[in-house]
This record gives sequence, C-alpha cells and structure tokens, in this order.
Amino acid sequence: MPALSAVADDVIRTSPRIALRDGYAGYPEFMKQCDWTAELPAHLVDYSRGLVELTDQDIEALPGRTLRIRIMNMRSADGGGFSGPKWAMIRAELFQDGKLIGQYQPYRQTMTLFRGGCSSLSKISDALAADTAAWLRRGDFRILFADEQAGIETGPEEEVPPIQ
Repeated sequence: MPALSAVADDVIRTSPRIALRDGYAGYPEFMKQCDWTAELPAHLVDYSRGLVELTDQDIEALPGRTLRIRIMNMRSADGGGFSGPKWAMIRAELFQDGKLIGQYQPYRQTMTLFRGGCSSLSKISDALAADTAAWLRRGDFRILFADEQAGIETGPEEEVPPIQ
C-alpha cells in the first residue's frame, strides 16, 4: 500500500474559491454576480488530471503541497466587444509544508462580441485554470515575485495566448 500513500502525498490541495489579493477591490459587482471565483478551482481540478483537489480546510495550516490562488488584477464589463477587452491575472503560489516553492502568474483576455461580463470571466477562468494545471504538471517551480506587489501589471500590454 505504500504506492497509494505516495500518490496521495503528491496531491496538491487548494481552496474551492479564489480571492482578491490584499488591498485590491477588483470589480465588486462581478465578484458578487459571477461565480468565476469557484469555477476556476473546479476547472483546475479537472485539468490537473488528479494532481489537484479541493479542500474546505485552511490551506495555510495543511501539511504537504498546497496552492494559494489570488486574483491580482482584472477587468470586466457588460456590453460584449463594445465595452472593450475583459481580462484577468491570477497568481498561483505553491507551498510545500508551508514553504513557498513556486509561483506562476498567468494572464488571459477575451474580446468576444455579444458576451456579458460574467460569461467572459467564466471563459477566462477556464483558460487560466488550464494554464495553471499545465504549469503544475510541468513542475517548473520558481519564485518570481519576492514581495506581495512585485510583478503586478495593470493592463494587457504583452502578447497573450488567445482563448480558444
């Protein structure tokens, strides 16, 4: 039975909801109306192929590998393509027994016409979850942002893979 125990120890636990980074208000109307903060972790579990599981426990108090995901920046609006791009950036922080061992900060945007703010955020959360799962499966863990505010961009200035 040691093989099963070793597999269970490799599981990464994360919260069933993601939160805004400290001090960031985001777009409160879309945080209340939309369920994308729960959709992203659920999609991450699906895309991770058994590597990630959700827990209601405080992930900061759990042993083993845990993943904290926060919304670093976002933009959403109703009005489809007429209201400009909708985008979000998250930061995924991987911990091993409470010690930070890796960070990843993906960004996605969409300009889909005839799509509301919640629908756009849902599509973005799905893409961000796929990106994060791919990062976790690659095992490319580095610490890129030494402090809380480092590396936070304010808009879509760089090349970003399109959402399919």
